[in-house]
Amino acid sequence: MNTQTFQHNGKDYEIRIISDGQSVFVKVFTEGKPANGIRYEATLETVHDAATVADLDVVKELIKTAQSDITKK
Repeated sequence: MNTQTFQHNGKDYEIRIISDGQSVFVKVFTEGKPANGIRYEATLETVHDAATVADLDVVKELIKTAQSDITKK
């Protein structure tokens, strides 16, 4: 598991990036609990194809979306 942290409105958040070998999952936590109940996901095939064909980092985009969903509240 990989994690990234950020702060917003005085709270600490942790973005967890997890793979089960078939998909990548991104979820935001605060104080050890899910921050918004949303799980962002993409298959590894999609991640690979997007990187190869479109030079797009899908995982990075999932992380940006997850963080944005918290900070735009």
